[in-house]
Amino acid sequence: MLVLRRKVGESIVLAGVINISVLAVEGERVKLGISAPPEVTIVREELLRPPTDSSNTDAPAPQE
Repeated sequence: MLVLRRKVGESIVLAGVINISVLAVEGERVKLGISAPPEVTIVREELLRPPTDSSNTDAPAPQE
């Protein structure tokens, strides 16, 4: 895994066509902006995980 440090307003470019910009840092949360061609699918990682048993009341509620 490549680990990079970026400040607000800085970006990284993937494969010459995908641009990921740091828009804001709010506490422990980072707001990213992603520009990519329409044929590139962008999805949050947690949406790719298999569903869990919703009867587990000890699990924290998902946050957006």
